[in-house]
Amino acid sequence: MGNHQIELIEDPNKPRFVIEFIVLNANKEPFNNPLVRQALAYAIPYDTILGRIYANRYNRLYSIIPKGLPGYTEDGIIKYNYNISKAQELIKQSGIDPTQYTIVINYNLGNDQRAQTAAVLANAWGRLGFKVTIEPLNWPTLLTKTEEGDFDVYIIGWSPDYLDPDNYASPIFYGGTQFSELKVTAVNTASEIANLLSKATVYDVGDAVVVVGPKGSGASVEIPQGKEIYVVQYVVDEKATKPVEESTGWVDINPAFYRNYDIDALIVAARTHFEPKLRETLYKAISIASNRDPAIIWLGQGKFFMHQWSWVKGRYYTPLELVRYDLVWETPDANVASLGIKDYKNDPETLVIATIGWPQSFDPAASYESFGWDIFTQIGTTLVTFWRENVEYVEPAGAVAWAHDEEGTTWYFVIRGGMKAYDPWNNKVYNITAVDVLFTIWRIARLHLDPSWMIYTYVDVNASSVLTEEEFKQILAQGLVTEYAGKSYKVNSTEELMKIFGYSGPTAGVVKLKLKQPYPAILPILAAPFTMIISMQYALGDKYQQALADSNNGKNPAAWAKYVASGEDDATYKLLHEKPISTGPYYVADYQQDSYIVLRYNPYYWNATLWQQLYGFKP
Repeated sequence: MGNHQIELIEDPNKPRFVIEFIVLNANKEPFNNPLVRQALAYAIPYDTILGRIYANRYNRLYSIIPKGLPGYTEDGIIKYNYNISKAQELIKQSGIDPTQYTIVINYNLGNDQRAQTAAVLANAWGRLGFKVTIEPLNWPTLLTKTEEGDFDVYIIGWSPDYLDPDNYASPIFYGGTQFSELKVTAVNTASEIANLLSKATVYDVGDAVVVVGPKGSGASVEIPQGKEIYVVQYVVDEKATKPVEESTGWVDINPAFYRNYDIDALIVAARTHFEPKLRETLYKAISIASNRDPAIIWLGQGKFFMHQWSWVKGRYYTPLELVRYDLVWETPDANVASLGIKDYKNDPETLVIATIGWPQSFDPAASYESFGWDIFTQIGTTLVTFWRENVEYVEPAGAVAWAHDEEGTTWYFVIRGGMKAYDPWNNKVYNITAVDVLFTIWRIARLHLDPSWMIYTYVDVNASSVLTEEEFKQILAQGLVTEYAGKSYKVNSTEELMKIFGYSGPTAGVVKLKLKQPYPAILPILAAPFTMIISMQYALGDKYQQALADSNNGKNPAAWAKYVASGEDDATYKLLHEKPISTGPYYVADYQQDSYIVLRYNPYYWNATLWQQLYGFKP
């Protein structure tokens, strides 16, 4: 088109976080035999699948933590390749007769790539002596059968809800073991381990060694010299641990129905410890464990690529594919063309995106799909954010600083002053305070709609509250901990805390979030678009003042249950479902269901000076 062309931008060194894998039913013969699992992993033509079927859009993946997240490692990893001879030898060692087994491979009907992959697997595994059949299923049926453990093998993928290795380890690999005791200890010598564990499994992760096993004594291990040693000891709570056959895949056990006490102890330890280096070390051990015994056979991790007209500039890599459009710009000679919708047109001042589908809802608390999250990335401000291409740690956004107690179960977020919410439907503006932030989070849990599990699973919203800055100062004086930019700090004053985050502007109160258990990944969850801050006054309308009074200005959020119901019959849901409010760089100015959505710059955006810096204007 003129001097412009469509550009395809690729970079194999910038991974996407979507992964593809094959699930074996480890609670069913013959997949309950680890040698059979290894044999099947060696009997897969990976190059054919990723090269021909997936058109080289995926890199090989060897373990559960994808490249780009803490915990990814190539140390101690078995790089399974297509080796039929080795696979046949492993089958022989396993002691089974493969001709006595029929393997049924499931995948979701209509997914051509998985259909072709299933055909390749059927051919390869047939060479081991198995009879293999392929059974495509519609999505609801596939989910039901796999949740109930009624399957042999299926092909599936995963895209994270939030950027943390636990959003892979826990849903995909945790076996559901409950522990009455679990402790992580750093030791200096291997001889000390004999006084901590009765038996041990060792994971050498490169610069450190992780040793895990049941609490006791007598374990004997050899540890390479000059490495840090972390010991994970545990006691299983047999009564609280649901039997595998009574468990539900993807809910209280991993999709492979695979249980290993050592691995589960590593996952729980990594999930509940905050020190960044320790967490990364534990997740590296989990990665190695997921590779050694392939109850799940890892296929590939998506490569970064995008396409655009050459007049579009500034688009950037983001693993979740949620780019802020206000950071994108167009050259002055961009194509001008009518869109055929009212008087809207494509021009240098308008970014036009063609896509498919429609947002599940304009209420962020109800949306659990990519289109909706894309919109909320544009119209919302979350407490914290991943800025541009950085996915290693979150940056301040609606919160200018945060800290937590030593246990990690009570978190404090200092709210940015001067934030406003814009209601374009009535041309009204609302000031945002800590009360609005707590109401936003509390309401997500209360509605109990699709994305709400990420809040109610980890946050006790009724035990959370709003604090004044003075109340927070008194708590700080007793000592708190914070993590920022990969480092941990102990703080005792507001001045110390603000210095760490480099903020000296106004504040609007403090939100105290009470977690049900320590969970470092609460920060990535609070960066997810469904948590965008809304105005309590806008949501509740004429009931706002009474709700505010009943809650004692956010001291008792349980009082809001009188004003917000669960489910889609709730009045606040019905309002936001059709008329979203903006706290972000854009607002929804116009839309037609299933046709188009128009976003315009939000003149009340708290960071609108960014546009002055980037483009020389401010709305």
